[in-house]
Amino acid sequence: MVTAATVKSLATRLTKAEQLVADGAVFPVAGCAGYAVVRNGGGDSMYLVRFDAGHENCTCPDFKQRQGTAGLPCKHIMAAELALGGNTPQSPAPTAIRPDPAIGLAILTGKRAA
Repeated sequence: MVTAATVKSLATRLTKAEQLVADGAVFPVAGCAGYAVVRNGGGDSMYLVRFDAGHENCTCPDFKQRQGTAGLPCKHIMAAELALGGNTPQSPAPTAIRPDPAIGLAILTGKRAA
């Protein structure tokens, strides 16, 4: 059963994910569909996210400690899904958020994007 506390927690997480998207903190990984690098809200850490349905994963401590075992997404997974995935014919891709995939690869490898 889903409790009110779980719903409230997810709502808070969704609000934070929407802010990450608005801040431009989600970067697709070039050549790796379903993967993104997401910068945390403070900007001091980056997390690798896999947001393919049924295979969600994130390298953040929240996902590893709580969300992975509970089966609930962290804010980074939600942000990647909002920014880069889940676009059905009924909800077309947002045009304002289409970062260059090379940026995500550059972040992962520690190299500057050209």
